Amino acid sequence: MLEIFERRNLLETEANPGIQFDYVVTLQSELTGAENVFPARLSLRYVPDRLLLKPACLATYFQEIETITFDNLEQAAVLLMEDFNNELVPRWINMRLNKHTADSGTVQHHEATLEDRQPRWHNARLIERLERY
Repeated sequence: MLEIFERRNLLETEANPGIQFDYVVTLQSELTGAENVFPARLSLRYVPDRLLLKPACLATYFQEIETITFDNLEQAAVLLMEDFNNELVPRWINMRLNKHTADSGTVQHHEATLEDRQPRWHNARLIERLERY
């Protein structure tokens, strides 16, 4: 398992070509690995500031994530959110981790949704127009 900075370095970025615009980038991925957390679908949405995530780097990053032992879905979601937020420093970010299979006969759906934004950034019109999951 890589150290935190080595793991985060797997998230490659590039310059935002439209820094003057507010726009939403959406990425969805399937994660496998630890049985108590994965398989799960990761949905990442963000309004970039200076950087964009290079989607091609996610395969290597997710291979590393799959080697980590998580106690629960929420712990995995927080780690993923911290990594994406730290490397992208987006204007706004929303991440959802949705578990495909139930934890037990009583729980049919399990997901964690996290959101963050830069302190002075606010574009309610853009966020309100987003399709709900």
